[in-house]
Amino acid sequence: MKTLVRVLAVGIGLLCAVVVLATLAGLGIHREAAPLAAAATAVGLVLVPPVVIGMLSREYKVEVLGLAAALWSAGIFLALPVYFPGERARALVTGLSLGSEDVAPYAQAVAGVMPDEPTLAEPEAPVAETLVVQSVPEPKEPLRDHQIALPYEGDGRRLSVEIAIEQGTDTRELQFLLDTGATYTTLPTSLLSELGIEPSKDDPTITLHTANGEREARIVLLDRVWLGDLPMDGVAVATCDECAGEDTVGLLGLNVTGGFNLTIDADRREVVFSRRNDYSRHLDVKPFVDVGATITRLPTQVSVEARLENRANRAVQAAQASIHCRDETWLVDLGPVPAGETGTASRRLPEHEPCERYQVGLHSAGW
Repeated sequence: MKTLVRVLAVGIGLLCAVVVLATLAGLGIHREAAPLAAAATAVGLVLVPPVVIGMLSREYKVEVLGLAAALWSAGIFLALPVYFPGERARALVTGLSLGSEDVAPYAQAVAGVMPDEPTLAEPEAPVAETLVVQSVPEPKEPLRDHQIALPYEGDGRRLSVEIAIEQGTDTRELQFLLDTGATYTTLPTSLLSELGIEPSKDDPTITLHTANGEREARIVLLDRVWLGDLPMDGVAVATCDECAGEDTVGLLGLNVTGGFNLTIDADRREVVFSRRNDYSRHLDVKPFVDVGATITRLPTQVSVEARLENRANRAVQAAQASIHCRDETWLVDLGPVPAGETGTASRRLPEHEPCERYQVGLHSAGW
């Protein structure tokens, strides 16, 4: 009977120790630990404590050794999910399969009959990446006299730049939303009032398409807009309270940006404005002028008298009226036209098949 107890104690203890040794060996392999170090650590951790306990026993050394090995190994096996969550079963299969791939199916079977691993811990969270602020690169080439680089704010979808507006003796630096879809630059009526501009019913109107739908806006003239050190005189501004945002006073429209070629330098977070060689200011001039023409048909020719009525408070330095017939368009030079006056010019049109109606418009203009 005593012999049977010894055999059972040693057998159970040895079986438990082998399972834990295999599991620890599998964990070492998964972490690519040095084989000798992994083996020595597993043997020392699993076998040394039970052997010491067995040697301290005066009687029943073998039985105590087997029982201590079983309990100690079971304790380690149960504690593994605390330190290696979700890895115990896979490590056991790897450890039991060492030395022979033929053992792998049996190892899988052993792992399959074991109870599910309890969730005692979560894998260690990865370390958060430290933000490295990149140094601002040098510009590819120095700016020329007709260029200016303005820093922008925003996340790429909504970019805003700071420009200066000048009215009389008042100059203010303000943040505008860069909106290539807006025809006119906008400002709220409260800010225009501070600048001494009071929109009235005599001012021209346009229809704005805002996020809240269509609305009528008055058009007024600012004395000057500055993009850095690049000025633009006589800028038309639409009144729009809804166009102002938390950090911007309004939209920077095409009547300003259209005079420049824009380049966005995302690395330096700058917008480079390059003044165009040939640019018509007709967007700023058009709301404040009335263009018309009188067509005279003679048996041998068609003549036109174009006129431009300037209702602005500044002179139109140059303008071109367009006369359109079918697929042909002719230009008539007008100007300069002082403020509050009307300029006219007569021209004979080239030979063409006369039209019942001629379309007249403003092709180009500038203050």
